[in-house]
Amino acid sequence: MNQRPLRLRTQLSFAMILSAVITLFVFISGMLVFYIYLEVSWVEGLDKASRKNLETLIQSGDIDPEALTTLVAVFSSSWSEGYGGTEVYFLVLFAALAIMCSMIIGIIVARRISRPIEAVTDAAVKVSGGALTFQVPNQPHASSEASDLMQTFNKMTRSIEQAERESTASAAAIAHELRTPLTILRGRLQGISDGAFEPSNDMFDALVAQVDTLSGIVDDLAALSLLSAGEYQPETSLVDLADEARTVLVSVKPSLEKNGIVLEEQLRPTQVQVEPARIRQALNALLENAVRYAASGKYLRIETQEADGKAYLRVADRGPGIAKKYRNHIFDRWWRAETSRTRAEGGSGLGLSVVRAIVTAHGGRVFVSTNSENDGGAVFTIQLPISKSDN
Repeated sequence: MNQRPLRLRTQLSFAMILSAVITLFVFISGMLVFYIYLEVSWVEGLDKASRKNLETLIQSGDIDPEALTTLVAVFSSSWSEGYGGTEVYFLVLFAALAIMCSMIIGIIVARRISRPIEAVTDAAVKVSGGALTFQVPNQPHASSEASDLMQTFNKMTRSIEQAERESTASAAAIAHELRTPLTILRGRLQGISDGAFEPSNDMFDALVAQVDTLSGIVDDLAALSLLSAGEYQPETSLVDLADEARTVLVSVKPSLEKNGIVLEEQLRPTQVQVEPARIRQALNALLENAVRYAASGKYLRIETQEADGKAYLRVADRGPGIAKKYRNHIFDRWWRAETSRTRAEGGSGLGLSVVRAIVTAHGGRVFVSTNSENDGGAVFTIQLPISKSDN
């Protein structure tokens, strides 16, 4: 189990205490050694009579006053002749040693504390120079604040790298999506200009369809950019999700009937606080996705209901379904599976991304599952916070 590093202020407190303790220890220990040396040296320098008097004083504490006066006089003479100057010398020496120990400890602690900050600074310089994948290496003994800083920095560089990849992929995808309709438009218009094609209503209808494709891509990009910016605030009102679904179905039923798709509805009253136009946009995108990729199932089921304190809007089909390994990517920009859901024509590859952005902006989520009740297919579910009307 990894123990969380100490906070910076705790490390600094411990370092200051350690420095003070070691400094005092060095000074006091040195002076104790000096005084022991002084004692031994002075005793060895006494004559036999004075040494005997000293031993008697130490053992019994009772000697002749004249002998005690003699010992004091001898010590005073010795101190004035050399021991006093030696004490000053050792005081200066051990004070200097104590200061040196304090400085060494301070340098070690400063390096230890500053090393993670220097590592982040060096990493920032490298990232600003274009090394977007650079990660701050692990720094042992870093404080909790420094560890959090390094982890946040590494997370930031990973986010920058991911954003760079997505930006590059989006630019390539946009170019790819725009290239086909633009090539068709240019080819047909050039052909009409050169006289290779005869102008006809069918020709113009085809050209308008390509323009509509371009407009759809631009509209999806604009909506996705707005919704993904994090600054979009839905203009919500209390509506019945079932009524909004019916409004959408009225407009798409002719298209569904044209494709031979049977529509089944189970729309139960469900009060939600949403921006109606955006929710209808999300449902339209889900229906368009189902018609494009799951029309082979010839079936769609639309449901609205309340359950477990949430509001649900479901679109179920009997198409080829979505493999489990693809479900984490189905709402990514420009993503298409390599199997049955790859489009041959039409669609911008942004519809489901727009759906997720809309639902997320409303505090909900969208997910896909298998339509197990109807022999396969996919079920797209929008989950929203439920709202109760005031009665």
